[in-house]
Amino acid sequence: MNNAVDMKKELYDKLCSIRADYDLKLAEIDKKLEEVGRQSTYIVVKKINGNNYYYEQWREGKNIKSRSLGRVEPGTIAECENRIQKRNELYKNYAELISLRKKISEDCDSLGNEISSEKWRVELEDYSFEVYHKNEISARVMVKQNKVKVIRFIIHPIRQLFYSDNISRNQLNEIFKQRCFDEGRADAMDKLRSLGLKEYIPREIVRRTHGVSYNDFLWFRFEGENLRAEDVLVRDDYD
Repeated sequence: MNNAVDMKKELYDKLCSIRADYDLKLAEIDKKLEEVGRQSTYIVVKKINGNNYYYEQWREGKNIKSRSLGRVEPGTIAECENRIQKRNELYKNYAELISLRKKISEDCDSLGNEISSEKWRVELEDYSFEVYHKNEISARVMVKQNKVKVIRFIIHPIRQLFYSDNISRNQLNEIFKQRCFDEGRADAMDKLRSLGLKEYIPREIVRRTHGVSYNDFLWFRFEGENLRAEDVLVRDDYD
């Protein structure tokens, strides 16, 4: 995958991580609201029979509910006031986080769609490469749209990879897979990271490994690469 897509993928991963962090914080606030009570309340003073009383009030539909907190005395409702203040702060923080999460989520989803689109475009781009057996060209491959044109210079069971002059992209991808490590192996992600990749994409793996195998002397040279067999092959007993 090209650098632009890789950079967007890295940014996408960061945005997803931030969104996940917001989700954790929202869950924490939700738990604290359960502890202090979700119902928004307020305190009023009522004069009854010449005496002042505190009441905690809240609305249920069209009705106002209340409970007595006792006679007005200094500090007697401090605990209730603290609970109301904490609840209000939690709701304020919750609203702020929801707003931030919505913006991050929109950016994340938009970037994810953009990456998918660009990844698809990259997968369908036109390109060409050559396959060599040692330093002798085995085939030249030209990929355009959904067609793959192969020009074979060697017709030999172990010195070339292609058995037809025209194949599909899917068939080419299967050939790439044969030149890659197994996707299901335990250390697959470690190997991908060592190649600078985050996903198992056979074509991109082969671009970096040149499709080299211990079993033969075949290798791939992509456009712009100034390489010889001795630069890439893992076996040197071919002279």
